[in-house]
Amino acid sequence: MSAVIDYYYAPISGFAYLGEPRLMELARQAKATILFKPVDIAAVFAAAETTPPFKQSPARLAYRFADMKRQAERRGLPLNPKPKYWPVPPALAGRIILSAQSAGYEPHIASFSLLSAIYAQDRDISDEATVLAVLNEAGLDGAGLLELAKTPEAEAAFKKITQDAIDRGVFGSPTYFLGDEMFFGQDRLGDLAWRLGVTLPQ
Repeated sequence: MSAVIDYYYAPISGFAYLGEPRLMELARQAKATILFKPVDIAAVFAAAETTPPFKQSPARLAYRFADMKRQAERRGLPLNPKPKYWPVPPALAGRIILSAQSAGYEPHIASFSLLSAIYAQDRDISDEATVLAVLNEAGLDGAGLLELAKTPEAEAAFKKITQDAIDRGVFGSPTYFLGDEMFFGQDRLGDLAWRLGVTLPQ
């Protein structure tokens, strides 16, 4: 039976954007299944008494932006560390990703397309017309996924996963679980790979 990784993250998270390609490579090597679990990060921060990034001190924000630029350069990813549309409400993107997963699409396509829209393209993923265009450009059924994302079921799923994250002690994004073992931050993917018995490039 393949391992299952629970991937809790904000679909507006810069470090989720930086980490997701490596997470996919880890899962490929380990033959693991990833369950995408986008959350309402404001609710997670509030429950954990975490200071949201945009409210952090100038010194911490300066380091955050420098670290993101370094990580992006190292991974070969385009990045604007101070995107025009950040932060924005994550609910629409989160429900889209959950709808893609439940509809049988590869959720990484929707997820990474939306993350890239923020950090590589300066687009507003809280705007329906923008989301429709991003999904269609990724080869997905944008109109169909938008329709699914507006259903009560999608709203309930997004709220439940957010509460599950809070109940499991998640305090930031991205957070990965292997069973009950938590790994916080894309810089801990090497530890997750080690636990799964595979090796990720540094």
